[in-house]
Amino acid sequence: MKLAMESVKHQKTNWSIIDKIAFRVIFSYVILFILLLFTALLFEGFLRWFADIFLGWGSDFSTESTGSGDRSFDYVRFALNLVLALLVGLIWTIADRKRHSYNTLFYWFQVILRVALFVAMLFYGLAKVFNGQFGSPSLELLMQSVGEMSPMGLAWTFMGYSLAYSIFIGFIEILGGVLLLYRKTQTIGSLIIVGVMTNVVVMNLIYDIPVKLFSMHLTLMAIILLWPDRYRIINMFFKNKTVEKIEFYKPLANGALKKVIRGGRGFVVVLLTLILIVQCFVQFELREQLKSKSEFYGIWESQLFIKNKDTIPPLLTDTYRWRYLIVDLKKKAAIKKMNDSIDRYQFKFDTVQKKIVFNREADLIPQHFFYNLNDDTTLELKGVLDGDSLQVYFKRKPESDFRLINRKFHWVNESTYNY
Repeated sequence: MKLAMESVKHQKTNWSIIDKIAFRVIFSYVILFILLLFTALLFEGFLRWFADIFLGWGSDFSTESTGSGDRSFDYVRFALNLVLALLVGLIWTIADRKRHSYNTLFYWFQVILRVALFVAMLFYGLAKVFNGQFGSPSLELLMQSVGEMSPMGLAWTFMGYSLAYSIFIGFIEILGGVLLLYRKTQTIGSLIIVGVMTNVVVMNLIYDIPVKLFSMHLTLMAIILLWPDRYRIINMFFKNKTVEKIEFYKPLANGALKKVIRGGRGFVVVLLTLILIVQCFVQFELREQLKSKSEFYGIWESQLFIKNKDTIPPLLTDTYRWRYLIVDLKKKAAIKKMNDSIDRYQFKFDTVQKKIVFNREADLIPQHFFYNLNDDTTLELKGVLDGDSLQVYFKRKPESDFRLINRKFHWVNESTYNY
């Protein structure tokens, strides 16, 4: 496929039939992908009909947002996107078969791709820089064995362990997106994005992270931006040949209009950056992370567990007795039983009445306890849980007990420390 700007000096004025057909289909597919990404829910009825009648997949799928980008709904949208792109490409080819080239439209297509990738890279990059996408390993995660983790959980723990590494990756993503804002740095920006997003795609595939479709499309967009420059890249990196500069195609001759567009571009970039930063604070609850931790924050190991005035021994087969109370954020708590099963609760406390209310996520029935926090290391709870009176004595488990936390950086290692 030979798209626009084939020559390093001049724009092609006559495209081949294959060039034109390929451009029509690719243009239609990418534009439809962007549009359907935001508007597909408006056509839910049609999507269900398309999935049931045209694809034969059935119409019983959920459109509810779950954080996954690889739902049945997303694959139905992907299939519709592909079918519509082929149909539009066919109709376009028949109706516009006499056109010699699409230089101007290709120019604006590149602009759309650059803006879309800039927004995506800025969003993902800021999410990493602000420690919002991964986050440090939670206290509950520290209590979980590696064998019990999902592949995605393992990947998230690896990425979230080091804030510095997360910021580094986020900076690379932001850098690639920012470089796309200027035509002279479009090539290096696209190369950076292809590199970083290819790594993301492979990671999503190997660790079963459900953003496979979206990450593949972002990589595809960056490759499309690189395609007109492919011979220059090959000559420079693989053939050690001289590479001449490109005389960029300039569809706008009006100087005043170009200034207006340049100013509008700057305004949009600043506006989008501010919106995405605010979105990071809201979506990833960074305001909550910046608040001081609760006095209950930590892992509390039960030392004595009394149920209905009977002391329950710490048997590993016991499905009722608490082993750990894990309080991660101010409104979340988890109770890990002796058999490693976990109950999760909404967690509220009243320091005046010295009262704690647990609301199980499954039924939201409040469970009331009174507490006594003797010092920073011991906690006593008394209350009723599902009709049973409980009295539990805890001792705080220091985070420094975990090797993942206490093992710090070492310049000198006399031997490997891979445990």
